[in-house]
Amino acid sequence: IFSRPSQVPSDFPTMIGDLIDSPIHLVVLIAALWALIWYFRRQNSRLPPGPSGWPLIGSLPALGAMPHHSISELAKRYGPILSLRLGTTTVVAACSASAAREFLKHNDANFLSRPSNAVSKHMPYGSHDMVWAEHGPRWRSLRKICAVHLFSNTALDDFRIVREKEVGILAASLARAGEVGEIVGVGEAVHLCIANVLGKVLIGRRLFEGGEDAREYREMVLEGMQLLGVFNIGDFVPSLEWMDLMGVAKKMKVHHRRHDGFMQRIMDEHAFSSLQGDFLSVLLRLKDDPVGLDGLDGKLTDIDIKALLT
Repeated sequence: IFSRPSQVPSDFPTMIGDLIDSPIHLVVLIAALWALIWYFRRQNSRLPPGPSGWPLIGSLPALGAMPHHSISELAKRYGPILSLRLGTTTVVAACSASAAREFLKHNDANFLSRPSNAVSKHMPYGSHDMVWAEHGPRWRSLRKICAVHLFSNTALDDFRIVREKEVGILAASLARAGEVGEIVGVGEAVHLCIANVLGKVLIGRRLFEGGEDAREYREMVLEGMQLLGVFNIGDFVPSLEWMDLMGVAKKMKVHHRRHDGFMQRIMDEHAFSSLQGDFLSVLLRLKDDPVGLDGLDGKLTDIDIKALLT
């Protein structure tokens, strides 16, 4: 027995019009259509397994306050390589040593570049530094500068006296604390020692000691570290980026202007001083004598120098 096909009600266009005219109904309709599109796209994708997530926000609520712990728990369910949607951005997480090796060693050429986000746009001079520059001749040239003048055996020998002096200062401070029975956080003390070594090596200044410049630079370093790890909804839902709902982009722009002014002042002082032993002095010499700077159009600019020191 076959039933007669039902006819479209005569008031069907009116029903559709009423549905669209209602804001709540329209939002529900758009969300439903979006969910259907996303579902069928995921079914046909070649992504690793992972949680489905919620519309618009994806799996962001599941990450909690400690995302690395949450992702580790997800890996127990979905495997060492999993995909999840953070906002409207799809990411793939490698959660084991062997999986990370596949990404970072065997297929590293496919994953060398970093995605564009608020940090890359507002803090480290765009793509001028080695961390955020796209893989290519420019990145290789910046890497060569750091490898030769910071990490080579010759450079490490040149900076040995800096390391020995700072370790001596650390040992003396621990000895003084021991004499008076003061409790010392060894981890924090070692961290300060390393920061002072880096400050002396890079710009010829200790970061954690008296002096206005040292105090200002220390504050900027700590603020920069905090901003690098802050959550920003615009990074995961690009359509909301222009609104800067959390004020992160504004804070980053203010920090960048402050940091840029400080670095320019330090560079100007180095240009008229006799300091020759730190990395900044080396970069200034390369700027005046750009030999072997392939990929940088034969010239190292002030922005390049400040970016390498960031």
